[in-house]
Amino acid sequence: MATNQQQQQQQHPLVVIAGGGPAGILLSILLDKIGVDSVVIERASEPDQWSSKSYTLVLGQNGKASLAEAGCLEAATEAGIERRFVYFYDASSGDVKAMPKQFPGLGFTRPLLVQVLEKVALECPRVTVKRGAGVSHVTKKDKFSLEVALEDGSVVSASHVIGADGKWSNVRESFPELSTQFTMQTCPCFGVHMNLSTVPVSFKTDGTYVIKPSSPDCKFYIIASPRPETDQGLSISMVCYDQTLEKYPWLAPPADMKIGDYGKGGWEDEYSALPGTVTAEESLSDNLMKLFEDELPAFYNAIKDDDIFQTARINRRVTWLKMNPEGTSYSTQDGMVALIGDAAHAMTAAMGEGCNTAMGSAVKLADRVKAIMEQNGEEECSLNTMSDAFIQYGCSRPAQVKPVQEGSAARNMGPK
Repeated sequence: MATNQQQQQQQHPLVVIAGGGPAGILLSILLDKIGVDSVVIERASEPDQWSSKSYTLVLGQNGKASLAEAGCLEAATEAGIERRFVYFYDASSGDVKAMPKQFPGLGFTRPLLVQVLEKVALECPRVTVKRGAGVSHVTKKDKFSLEVALEDGSVVSASHVIGADGKWSNVRESFPELSTQFTMQTCPCFGVHMNLSTVPVSFKTDGTYVIKPSSPDCKFYIIASPRPETDQGLSISMVCYDQTLEKYPWLAPPADMKIGDYGKGGWEDEYSALPGTVTAEESLSDNLMKLFEDELPAFYNAIKDDDIFQTARINRRVTWLKMNPEGTSYSTQDGMVALIGDAAHAMTAAMGEGCNTAMGSAVKLADRVKAIMEQNGEEECSLNTMSDAFIQYGCSRPAQVKPVQEGSAARNMGPK
């Protein structure tokens, strides 16, 4: 009779990846290249489309390196927009100063990046994408298997599970040894998001625009990013601090949701807050129009011919996932479950490193699998190797990510 050790060496892993965002999809592609079967479980029944709930992101050197590792960089480069500059826009005069970036980035909307990666993943023979129901809970069945319960009542079996299901991860919450390592932190900062259906004539698409108000008392600034879709437009984020409310109390963000309510809308939770009533929404657009006209006159004149203020959405206060002092790992001790992306290290958007770091974690985990396979002389990954890779990744990755999280959070504490 085979021993437990022999069974683990003879069997091959089936990995369930909870969450079909950029990091989860990328990891499925990387595992396919190693010869590991994976099933990506995604709540959304259809691929995301651009909407008022979407946001833009820029992949830097690390993000592009992650795409290259998975063989996706060429497709991503064709779909995205090269970001070569940061443009500082004078809100009063309209004058622009261009600062070249040392390393050009790639600009995307989140839905577009997911579409690019999913197209590659669907051509991978060892990748299955299951849409329409998210992961609700994960249970350890025995020493060799896990049961993954989905929101539609079905159950998927797996040897290993990766939580790539976002900041309010159900995978993480399924295992106290993981969930108790983290505390959600709230910053005195929030955003107002708007969409412009076209890019202003005077704006270039090869950079991100930073616009500051004429008065130093306003305590906010604007980030404007051209969108890379065929129907190009401008994504505009107004970054506000709690001090902003002293002058503009009508900008107060929605009250924080209860912990049990987070995650029900997936990644959109952070970006979908609407004013409470139609009257409030109309008041918001009117007030924003007047604010822009008074404090950002040149920028206002560039965008005023569009219904941009009707698209305004006030987001919730910025939150991030802090590992407690006693926290040590992004994996369970038995190496059957690991966390990547926001499920492990959600961070604020201030440094623009959230997606870059999430995909970097996918690469780090896959690299550990490959390294241990080579050490063990394996042509096919065993259960033991996958578990050892989870453990090694889980113990080594936090030290690499924590400084980025903390640096980003510091920038969201508001002006002194």
